[in-house]
Amino acid sequence: MKWGEDELEYFIRKHREEFDKYNANNYHEEKFLSKLSKRFKKIISIIPHLFLVFVITFIIFVASIWIWNSYLRKDRYEITFKQKIENIIHLKK
Repeated sequence: MKWGEDELEYFIRKHREEFDKYNANNYHEEKFLSKLSKRFKKIISIIPHLFLVFVITFIIFVASIWIWNSYLRKDRYEITFKQKIENIIHLKK
């Protein structure tokens, strides 16, 4: 028998007293808490992977800045990257 929302609500209302009297045993609580802790371990276990993604992203970022500065920048023979940063800082002051 499939239970629809209305049938389930009717069943709960009809047997409300039995639900109020029912006391779950301790085993149920222990089983629930063990399943809950296993799920949290799965969530926490992704942290090393996130750290690896961060490190790889940082390496790619630094490599792209180095490649841009060494090979792609049009004025690389006229002014150094350090001088360019100093000029930007002086313009902001």
